[in-house]
Amino acid sequence: MWPITALCLRLFVIHRRRWSSIFVVVSSLLLLLFLSLSGYLEVFFSRTLPIFYPNPTQLSPSRLANVPLPPFLLSPANACSPPPLLLILVSSAPSHRDRRDAIRQTWGSLSSSTASSSLTLFLLAVPETAEERSALVHEAVTHGDIIQANFTDSYRNLTVKTLTGFTWALQKCQGAQFLLKTDDDVFVNTLALATFLRPQRGLLYFGRVHWHAAPFRDPENRHYTSNQMFSSNYFPPYCSGTGYVVSHDAAGHILQEAGSGPWITVEDVYVGILAKAAGVAPQHVARIAGSASIPHNICCYKTMFTSHQLTPRGMREAWNMLKEAKDHWCPPLTLLFCRTFGQPLDNAGNGDN
Repeated sequence: MWPITALCLRLFVIHRRRWSSIFVVVSSLLLLLFLSLSGYLEVFFSRTLPIFYPNPTQLSPSRLANVPLPPFLLSPANACSPPPLLLILVSSAPSHRDRRDAIRQTWGSLSSSTASSSLTLFLLAVPETAEERSALVHEAVTHGDIIQANFTDSYRNLTVKTLTGFTWALQKCQGAQFLLKTDDDVFVNTLALATFLRPQRGLLYFGRVHWHAAPFRDPENRHYTSNQMFSSNYFPPYCSGTGYVVSHDAAGHILQEAGSGPWITVEDVYVGILAKAAGVAPQHVARIAGSASIPHNICCYKTMFTSHQLTPRGMREAWNMLKEAKDHWCPPLTLLFCRTFGQPLDNAGNGDN
């Protein structure tokens, strides 16, 4: 009897150890899956990037002055008095008046700006027709929120548009602690983002980090990058152009690396290249959606800092949801849900503008 009992006990111990091992493996895989889907795994990896980056460069007024950018045609007078915590630069096109109006009525409104200590301005260049140019001047006079520089407004000039915005911020809005570069189809939870940014310090570059993205070598592709412009097989990590934050000083360090050009026309990629040269490593933020549109519900707009690809109507609906979200309870796994069921756009890894 005793040998049989001992055998049973031994088998029990063996099976218990085996099931314990299986439980540990399965639990580890589930944890890894959760971290990956929620974005926290990328957050961890991005925190290691400074190891592979050079030390930050010294800020040089002379180098900044030598970056050949076009002059401003429209510039909001006293827009940064008093200076905001967060200056939001929205890249827009002349024909997108409906998008700009939707932002003015929602997350870029006076009530939103006051609550979050933010300021929303629109970056534009010169439209093709005289009618569009006249309409843009009238809009600028009416709203006082348009920055326009003297170059042709086109997709291929998005890099110039962003660097021009950085220059305006450094010259005209020196008290702003952070800059958010975004697009006019992106919804921004300004209050949540400002709350996240307030305690941050140092040279910072936050966003949805793209890793191991390869250049498009087809001249017909709108994201085309020639070997002469960038010869490596992969771009350095960079933040999606749909929405990234740089600290004020980091904007200066990044801009001075632009030199005299030529400049890669894929804006977000080029900012990432300049950031690496400046020793400013990108940091992944799971609550920045990047090139994905999040599910259209109250908890996602309350949780996420940005959401991409909203129409003007969708922008207003999201704003109304967010206004009702103050006392609305959201489940603990909301971030996982919002990221998992967001809809990624094509070409997400090679310029998202």
